Amino acid sequence: QVAPLSVLPPLRSVCNMPLKQGEGPPAAPRTNLVGGVRHDVELSEMAERFAKDGQISFSEAKQLWEHRADTGSNMEVQVNTLKWSMEAYKYTDKAAALMELLLQGSRPKSYFRQIDGVKYDRELLELAEKSAKDGQVSVQKAEVLWEQAMDGGKVTDIERRTLQYALSTLKFTKPSAEYLRRMLENGSAEGPRGRIKVRWVWVKRKNSAFPAYPIVMPKKDHRFTLVLCHPLGWGGGFYLGCGALVEDFLSKSRLMRDHCKIVCPGGRTYKSWKMWFRYRGKDTCGTSECHAQLVNGKDFEQACEFVVDIVKSESDLLGSTSRVAVSGYSQGGCISQAVGLSLPYPVGLVISQRGMLMKHSMDDYAARDGAQKHRQRMLLTAGGRDDVYLPANQAEAKKWLIEQGMQVTFKLFEELNHGDHNKEEMAFIRSACTREFLKADSETKRSVQRMCSQEVVLQRAPSQLWAGASSSRHSEVGGQKRKPTPTAAAGSAASAATASPRASPASGKRRRASRGSVDPAPERVGAP
Repeated sequence: QVAPLSVLPPLRSVCNMPLKQGEGPPAAPRTNLVGGVRHDVELSEMAERFAKDGQISFSEAKQLWEHRADTGSNMEVQVNTLKWSMEAYKYTDKAAALMELLLQGSRPKSYFRQIDGVKYDRELLELAEKSAKDGQVSVQKAEVLWEQAMDGGKVTDIERRTLQYALSTLKFTKPSAEYLRRMLENGSAEGPRGRIKVRWVWVKRKNSAFPAYPIVMPKKDHRFTLVLCHPLGWGGGFYLGCGALVEDFLSKSRLMRDHCKIVCPGGRTYKSWKMWFRYRGKDTCGTSECHAQLVNGKDFEQACEFVVDIVKSESDLLGSTSRVAVSGYSQGGCISQAVGLSLPYPVGLVISQRGMLMKHSMDDYAARDGAQKHRQRMLLTAGGRDDVYLPANQAEAKKWLIEQGMQVTFKLFEELNHGDHNKEEMAFIRSACTREFLKADSETKRSVQRMCSQEVVLQRAPSQLWAGASSSRHSEVGGQKRKPTPTAAAGSAASAATASPRASPASGKRRRASRGSVDPAPERVGAP
């Protein structure tokens, strides 16, 4: 049916009489041109508002994406706007990873879990539930929950509500509940009161031309290792000073304090200067060609081999490469990146703190066989006022690494020059290390569960895996005694492990002796 003409609203001239508020179709989203690319004005203003406190957090990144879906404007314009925001503003590591995932077209599960009509942070709630799986949430796990909620130095309303819900529905130990309630009330993520005393021992690797270096042992069992490479002009003690990175890690992260061994290897001395490698030719620092500075190839390769050897030893000691992270500052960052590219396997994390990806490392990597290349998780920081290794060079390094298949997180700290210490940068690195170590811990537990299931199969059908070997210490071959094959030895060990639920007293002693101790094979412990 057609309405009578008298009932229809009067026609208005779009040119002469603009529609009143609420009349007619909704206005099209405002757009503007930035560098020849059209952007959504409302979305860019929203990103600018979120970045006013210094960076865009994970929850704010989710809000940006949801706003994009709600407005219904041109998808291409919105994607261009979000990509531009990632270049124009700082995102937390977690927020940047999420936004990159979403922009690539992946569809992660919902960020929220709705219970009785109330929305909670899904990831944080699932972490709390996993923490309570063994019966109750410990203080250490409560600290991890708070660090996860902090995400860039602040806790959002939904994250606060999620932690309060976890406290009311899950079982916490008394100290852990008191800790989390105190954090929720005070809004503080500070570590334990009082200054942490950093204690270390000196070690020297056998048959190495590199000097002895300090290591900081964990208070409890050794589960992770962080290798720190010092800048030019300093030795292994660079990170151990008052207010330096090690003190920050130990005072603000129980995980690092209780379970992480920190190794601070040192470079050799050349003309009274401690350094990892010598430079050659014209000094190009502070220019766009600083990455192309010629280096002494022998020095560079020997330094990388030295650090790689440490990483391998620690990986063997821990039984997992993902439990080891390697980091470096300035020239040490040049080495950490080179080590990450030269390793035949991926480690937990490779960090460059205002370092430089040298052309020497890029050329060496390009010349390697493709089968020897692995996807490394890398984190790069840069200083906006750095006049030694320029931010533009760092951005180019990120681009090159991504092209090689690396998973790269890059963060620019606008106020930093090359030599500054900065709490925000240290917190950023600490958070990344903690996250990767927790991830490695959960993956290792799953591997152990798989191994246990394999041991059950071995116990049921040993002949299939023993390859006919005798269970005695020696087997008879042609009338002569010989030691069993490695396959047989492995089968015997696995059978012994499954035969009795209790570990022998001797094995228990070995475990206690190795816990928190220095690997005796490559190192000799010196005086503290």
